[in-house]
Amino acid sequence: MLPIILTKKQKVLIVGAGRACQIKLKVLCKTESDITIVASKFPIEFKTVKYNKIVEDFYMLEKDFFDPFDLIYIAIALNDTTMVQELLKTKMVNVLSNPNLSNFIHPCSRDDKDIMVSVNNLNKKDPKKACSWAEKFIDLKKNGGLDCEK
Repeated sequence: MLPIILTKKQKVLIVGAGRACQIKLKVLCKTESDITIVASKFPIEFKTVKYNKIVEDFYMLEKDFFDPFDLIYIAIALNDTTMVQELLKTKMVNVLSNPNLSNFIHPCSRDDKDIMVSVNNLNKKDPKKACSWAEKFIDLKKNGGLDCEK
C-alpha cells in the first residue's frame, strides 16, 4: 500500500450524498479539488463545501459520464459492481462500502502545518483507530516528544 497525497487540483466524483459522502468531504475540502456529487437523493446539505450537484441514479449512468473525473469515490452500498469493475480499468476508484474493490484508499491523515502523518490499519479496517493514532503522533510532536528536525 502506498499512501497518496494530492499535489494538484483533481476532478473528483462522489457517488452518493449520505453520511459516507459527508465524511469524505471533510478530507477533500482540505484539497483544491473540483468536486461533483451525483446521487438520486440529497438528504444532507453540504453547506461548507463548494460542489457541483447532479441528481441521477448511479445505475442509470453511462460509462462516458465518468470520463472527466480523476478520482471516483463510491459512497453507496453496491447492488451491482459491473460499472465499478469497468471503471477500475482506467480510473482511480475508492469504494467506501467495500475497500477490497478499490484500487486506492486514503489513509487517515493529520497535520500541524509542518508535518503530515498518515495512518492506515493493515489487517483490520478501523478508521477511528487509525485517526486516533494519527492525532496522537501530531500531539506527540506538538508536545516536544518527537523531534522532527533530525
